[in-house]
Amino acid sequence: MRSNLVIYSGYWNIGLASTLLCPDFYHWLGLNINQAVWGWVISGFLLYTAATLIISGRDIHKYGSIIIYEAGLRFIAAALLVPAGLFYDYGFITAFLGFTDAVWGAVYLKTVPEGTGRSLKQLLWDQA
Repeated sequence: MRSNLVIYSGYWNIGLASTLLCPDFYHWLGLNINQAVWGWVISGFLLYTAATLIISGRDIHKYGSIIIYEAGLRFIAAALLVPAGLFYDYGFITAFLGFTDAVWGAVYLKTVPEGTGRSLKQLLWDQA
């Protein structure tokens, strides 16, 4: 089964990665990363997860477990980005991006078990 939501979230990551390749642009958006190298490192990570999501979203029965683990990464990102944006000087957009990560994680946790007919426990342990 195909999940267009999961695939779309991969394209969302490509958009974010593209933004982080250009320091002038992300500074204009209000994202405060002092050294460009960190934007590039995060961009590389986003491109990797984008590829994972686009490929996995094409067959969630086969790759559902990977998507569930990606949900965990989304929640970790949210836990880091929301406070960074609200309480530190990384810019409000950082908190917004953290919030969207949490939303994507919740979407995965709902979409994948429904689409595969497997429980979260089965998906975490990669059981059929």
